[in-house]
Amino acid sequence: MALSRRDWNNIIIFAVLALMLLFFIVPQQLALLKQQQQQTEKVIAEGFSLLQLQFAQTNVQQAGTVWHFQPQLATTNSAAEIASAWQQLQLQAAVKAITLETPPLATVVLLLAGADSAQHWWLYQHQQQYYLQRQGQSALYPITEVQYQQLFPQPSAQ
Repeated sequence: MALSRRDWNNIIIFAVLALMLLFFIVPQQLALLKQQQQQTEKVIAEGFSLLQLQFAQTNVQQAGTVWHFQPQLATTNSAAEIASAWQQLQLQAAVKAITLETPPLATVVLLLAGADSAQHWWLYQHQQQYYLQRQGQSALYPITEVQYQQLFPQPSAQ
């Protein structure tokens, strides 16, 4: 069965359209997907507000417009500074896979207004780098030493 000239033209047109799809549209979509994956993620999503942070040795609670420690704790950073740091925290997942062999250094529970359940976060240290991991997720989020000091109560030297 031989193809007519019209049939060959149709085949060429569809082949060119397929190549355009392959060379132009697919790479654009892949680049967009990659960019979306590397964007930062807010710990406290829009529409939610922080009510309380629960650490091992103390809680940071809001009473009206004032944040305070319950029980009281002598720290270098105030309760308001810690709460503000968590409210503004944006994280980006680690690029390389990391195997954590040690237990978490600290645990923090975030109680949010408007959320069905609390958020549990674990702090890890691996090779001089701190990482946060949310309960139920495998992604690790690197944080700097400065962020660590802002997010977690730092006992003051007495």
